[in-house]
Amino acid sequence: MKKMKHIGFLFMGIALCITACTSEKELANKFVEKFSMKSYNPTEKIYVSLPTSVIHTNQTLNQIENFLELDYDIQDSVIAAHTTILNTLDDKIFLQQFNDNLLYHLKRFGIPVVVVADPKDMPKAVANKIYTLQILQIEAEEFEKKSRSDFEDNINNMYYYYDYDLKGFSTNVWYLINDTTSAADKKDVYFKNFETIEQFEGTINTIKNNVAHGKGKINKLTVNDAYSEAYKAGAITADKFCEMIINDFVKSMIKGLPSYYYYYNPVSKTVTPYDYQYYKDTDSFIKIEQ
Repeated sequence: MKKMKHIGFLFMGIALCITACTSEKELANKFVEKFSMKSYNPTEKIYVSLPTSVIHTNQTLNQIENFLELDYDIQDSVIAAHTTILNTLDDKIFLQQFNDNLLYHLKRFGIPVVVVADPKDMPKAVANKIYTLQILQIEAEEFEKKSRSDFEDNINNMYYYYDYDLKGFSTNVWYLINDTTSAADKKDVYFKNFETIEQFEGTINTIKNNVAHGKGKINKLTVNDAYSEAYKAGAITADKFCEMIINDFVKSMIKGLPSYYYYYNPVSKTVTPYDYQYYKDTDSFIKIEQ
């Protein structure tokens, strides 16, 4: 009899979990759907302040010991040897790729978007009515990563490896976003980076006298890859911001932490529940504690 009670409680717990998840998902979907309805006259607005400058950082130079103490002509030679993207990067094109795609993806969510030229003119936030997104800073970062390709010959008990450097590029963005779950004008700083890196392709042709012989190539990054990263960063920034709006709306409606984190698909305009902590830790903006 006790066993039957335990089973009954188990089924009840599962039923409550399914009900809660369904209820939260319905809230999220209905919130998204209403902005696609032609009859809906939204009272909500998204205010966005776009970046107007780009910080250039070559992380490789920062890792060179006593670089600033070198003679200027030697510094110039080192910079030329380790800089292949930033030296040809056009800030205007970079910002245009980021800003235009950010606005495009924000607007297709359905909430009216207002561009604020001066960050000082950003309005005070009101919970679930005004959403503010200020791009505090955008950085174009070039770096080098030490890499290794290797394999083991278990028959002859030999280990073969080839070391090389790969060039990488990262678009780093800092945001100031209002807390839509708070009635006060509370804003938090967030960060997200968007990274791409060169790829090495190689094959081993022969092994003679315990020496492996082969050929390989590195698929080099160009400045166009940097522009592509800025374009991608703009789109993902917008989609993740809209995702924050959705999840904060659910949180405010249920008066607590939702059972799941709701991933937003901007193409189908639907939401999908994911494990809350895993998704927040791996895919969303990183909140900077102050």
